[in-house]
Amino acid sequence: MSYGLKIYDSSGNVILDTTDVITRYRYSTEASANSNGSVELTDISGIQSVEFSFKLDTTYNTCPHLVTRSTNTISWTYQDGTNYDSADSLIFVFLYT
Repeated sequence: MSYGLKIYDSSGNVILDTTDVITRYRYSTEASANSNGSVELTDISGIQSVEFSFKLDTTYNTCPHLVTRSTNTISWTYQDGTNYDSADSLIFVFLYT
């Protein structure tokens, strides 16, 4: 039996499958609820990546940070709304070729 990790987007599409490509962990940090942040990773230029967050709070009505990439900068933005609040989150960046 082979082992791996598959990550899906909200539409059910696989966005990362560690059995299909060579994947390496590059970066992680903890982001506090109601806070935004970013980091520049100069060594990721020209390399494909997947960025995502997991909320640390197990409360039903909380939401993890939204993580995006623009060239070499990884940014995270807290989300909140009428029916949910921002949660502390773990931010992850994986690179693949």
